[in-house]
Amino acid sequence: MADISHGLMIKFGLANAPSESLSERWASLTRIYINGGMDREAAGDRAAKELFPDYQTRFYASEADTISYLLQQAGDKK
Repeated sequence: MADISHGLMIKFGLANAPSESLSERWASLTRIYINGGMDREAAGDRAAKELFPDYQTRFYASEADTISYLLQQAGDKK
C-alpha cells in the first residue's frame, strides 16, 4: 500500500504518508460513504477529514490522484 499512502499524503496535504492500516481504514470508510450514496470525491474527503489529524496541513506542488484511482490502488475493482 506504499503507493496509496503516498497518494493520500499528496491528495489530502498530510505531513506524512499514512500507515498501511490507516490507508486501509481510509479506503474502507470511503467505500462505506460511497455505498451510502455520496460522490466518490466527497466520500474520500470526508473519510480523510475524520481519519487524518494532519489533514490539509501541507501543500504539495504536484498533481493529486483522484479518489477513484486511490481506491483502485487499495483493491477496489469498481
